[in-house]
Amino acid sequence: MENPFITITYKLASGSKISVEVSTSVKEELEHSDRKIRSQRRQDRRYLDKEDFIDGLTDAAMRYPQETDAADLVMKMESYRQLYEAVNELSEAQRRRVLLHFIDNLTQSRIAELEGVSQATISRSIERAKKQLYKRLAD
Repeated sequence: MENPFITITYKLASGSKISVEVSTSVKEELEHSDRKIRSQRRQDRRYLDKEDFIDGLTDAAMRYPQETDAADLVMKMESYRQLYEAVNELSEAQRRRVLLHFIDNLTQSRIAELEGVSQATISRSIERAKKQLYKRLAD
């Protein structure tokens, strides 16, 4: 029987990769979102001075323009690395739903619609994932 899901691989800042299985409609939604993000980043970069492009920190500097201390920025990047490692330990369904909800800003009802399940299922899945993430990051 053919698998109705498509595997998408994301490369993390740490160099490791995570794979997420999504339906075709979710894949299309993710691609659309990715195009919008890349377009916005290109537009943002046009307005940055060349001095701001230092050692790949541009994206982080764009996200946190209020950060003036490089040590604070490095600490935030380490926190994100730990978060992505924790997310990578979730089940595939939880990981997919967490990424769609928190990274791609899809509503739980939209995710439920795309996956063909109830909103309550998505809500419970995301809540369980958040509890697992909190527990893992508290260690």
